[in-house]
Amino acid sequence: MILTTSEKTSSSSDKLDESMVPAINIVFLLLIFFMIAGHIESRSDQLVIPTSSSETDLVLQDIEIRVMAGERYYLNDVQVEAKDLFEQVRQLSPALEVKIICRIHKDLPASSMDPVLQAVKKLGTKQLLLVTEQ
Repeated sequence: MILTTSEKTSSSSDKLDESMVPAINIVFLLLIFFMIAGHIESRSDQLVIPTSSSETDLVLQDIEIRVMAGERYYLNDVQVEAKDLFEQVRQLSPALEVKIICRIHKDLPASSMDPVLQAVKKLGTKQLLLVTEQ
């Protein structure tokens, strides 16, 4: 009796198939995760947004500060002293949503901006725009 055994030769395609099994498992796990997570949705009936009872629209005003030659400060075309800049800006707009636009003369030193920056810091204003030329 002659028994023949067939030995399986390991070829590169068999090795490739065996090394792809973990990658395929990960892909299926990710697929299952996203299928389950895709069904989770927020309930929109839990959040009820109130309606507005005000007749007027909210108008955000812009405040313009100009620093002219000779360190003269103008707040919306009205000359003010540097030490009074914070109080004047606070009287114009007590809200934090105000946008302050600053124009400074190009020949002035950077220290001329100190009263403006201190006023903006004290007010807690979130927007300060420095106007420049191209």
